[in-house]
Amino acid sequence: MFVLAAVITVFILPHSNKFKYEFQKGEPWKHRSLIAEFDFPVYKTDAKINFEKDSVLKTAKPYYILNSDILQSVLNEVNKDFETLFSNIPEEEKNNNKFKLFKDSLVSGFNKTIKIIYQKGIIEPLPSDFHSEKGSPKIYVLTNNIADLKEYNEFYSSKQAYNIIFDYFQNYKEQSPVPIPDLNLTKYIKYNVIFNADITKKTKERLINDLSPVRGMIQSGERIIYEGQLINDDKYQILISLKKEYMSDRNSYTDKFIVFFGQFILTGAILAILFMHLFFYNKPIFNSNRKLLYFITLSLLFILSSAAAAAGNNTNIYMVPVTVLPLITATFYKPRTAFLHHTVTIMIIGYIAANGFEYVFIQFIAGFVAILGVSRLYRRSQILWTALLVFITYLILYFTFTVVREGTVANIDTTNIIWFAVSSVLVLMAYPLIYLFEKLFGFLSDVTLIELSDTNRPLLKLLSEKAPGSFQHTVQVANISEEAAREIGANALLVRAGALYHDVGKMNNPSFFVENQHSENPHDKIDPLKSVHIIKKHVDDGIKIAAKYGLPHEVADFIPTHHGASKIMYFLHKYKELHPDEEVDENLFKYHGKLPYSKETAIVMIVDSVEAASRALNEYSEESIENLVEQIVQSKINQNLLINADITFAEINKIKKILKTKLKNIYHTRVEYPKEEE
Repeated sequence: MFVLAAVITVFILPHSNKFKYEFQKGEPWKHRSLIAEFDFPVYKTDAKINFEKDSVLKTAKPYYILNSDILQSVLNEVNKDFETLFSNIPEEEKNNNKFKLFKDSLVSGFNKTIKIIYQKGIIEPLPSDFHSEKGSPKIYVLTNNIADLKEYNEFYSSKQAYNIIFDYFQNYKEQSPVPIPDLNLTKYIKYNVIFNADITKKTKERLINDLSPVRGMIQSGERIIYEGQLINDDKYQILISLKKEYMSDRNSYTDKFIVFFGQFILTGAILAILFMHLFFYNKPIFNSNRKLLYFITLSLLFILSSAAAAAGNNTNIYMVPVTVLPLITATFYKPRTAFLHHTVTIMIIGYIAANGFEYVFIQFIAGFVAILGVSRLYRRSQILWTALLVFITYLILYFTFTVVREGTVANIDTTNIIWFAVSSVLVLMAYPLIYLFEKLFGFLSDVTLIELSDTNRPLLKLLSEKAPGSFQHTVQVANISEEAAREIGANALLVRAGALYHDVGKMNNPSFFVENQHSENPHDKIDPLKSVHIIKKHVDDGIKIAAKYGLPHEVADFIPTHHGASKIMYFLHKYKELHPDEEVDENLFKYHGKLPYSKETAIVMIVDSVEAASRALNEYSEESIENLVEQIVQSKINQNLLINADITFAEINKIKKILKTKLKNIYHTRVEYPKEEE
């Protein structure tokens, strides 16, 4: 699986040569004097290119097209409207010679005014991005595909054209021998010098494309920088240009297969760190293909995302929320495992990043902060605060790197801050991703354990209704076990959830268990072997109920392990008393469960046995409680029930101490009050 992951990773990585020098602006050149091995161009900085683009765009001029057909259409409309206008005047007045002369003069003069206006041109408003020029802006006017450079103010605006026509018409209207109705003069105002956005845009693009991305050449054999020489702005740009040219596909000086093989070795070495850690220190993970697949899949997902972001023109590698990886892993595993998983992943991504050291350093610290923020994830608000802390960490580290490199805060690139903000916002995706990976890989998060520990869950409510005594017993066991787990560094949430569900099988036959009995004991009326069968059956019933309600296997495992392979001593002694001459097969009185395999399952086994036995004590004194705890725990040890539990004697002693203290506190009140009042 790890070899396959290394191969997939190599295919994701860029296959160009890796520049062999690390350098920072403002620092001395730490390598030997560098001589150019080949001719290469010195590229302009992004700031310089953007400045030149802005300068070119400021000199760019808009293009307009003169449409000569509009004049004739307007004149036709004018003549038609005047005919309609004069048709409404009485015949005797129309035949008046004075009116005829006036009419001819008005129409002729109006048409002439229209022609003059349109011959000069009514121009469409200037686009907003061309208003910065002082004075009258220059424009190009296309007439019959020939562009003339003119001033914008040489043409009439629509308002100016309207005022000329309006003044002319009103002047004649006042001189008319007969009343003349008003005309809708705005219909004669049409742009005949029209802005052409397409030609203007193409012209801008051509001007930008004509800009040279380089500012000079370095010749082969020319000294680029001396050893120890300070890397100023000029030297930094030359080195960046060399790195860009060295890594370009068209200037690859190493065989592709050798590059591929070298990347495989490097990637394999990095993945081997994770491999060895899991092999030596996390065998449960290493021995599970499902868990290994999680680690590999998550790493490949972020490596692939980072490679895509780095290759995009409008994206940045810092936008990929790499801190989500340790955040998710820390939810399911120990923080140190999550941190190593994160470190291995960013080391590989560092090969893709433009400045690998800076990228790895920033993400290394940010990942550590993310793990601290959700070391135990109990609330959704923790994700929000973690995202904020990660963003602040990004800002501080980026600010520091920029000051060290540039020597000033004036050159801070605000676009990187935007990418950091995007990455930090995407950290909020961790919460749904935790749920997704939990279901895909069968993990169990703290959030789920908290949900399972809610006593209002349907299964626990059913247990409290059918077997209230058993429910109270499980709650008591859960409280004591949780404190014991915290004392020895076990998973307290898992212990609590497991303890709450370990006896759910008792609700099928609640009256056969002492904590649910109020008067007579049904075991008194049946054979001990039958009683043993019923008692043992609560484990099998519990396993079936857990499967029916979909309990995670980590929680369901507390059902077969809380008794393990222990003997049901009460009925064994009772059977021997009833059959003194019979040789007893003690295996008939053993549970057929699994032995506890972890600290958590061992805690519940010990606490369950002691708490249940404490209910049968004749008296509740410090001595009786201490003796009970010692006897039962020693019995578990003597029967080798804890042999697979990975628990030390020191931890067992701590559990015994918690049990003694808790039971004394529990039964102290019972001693103080008479039974009637209880």
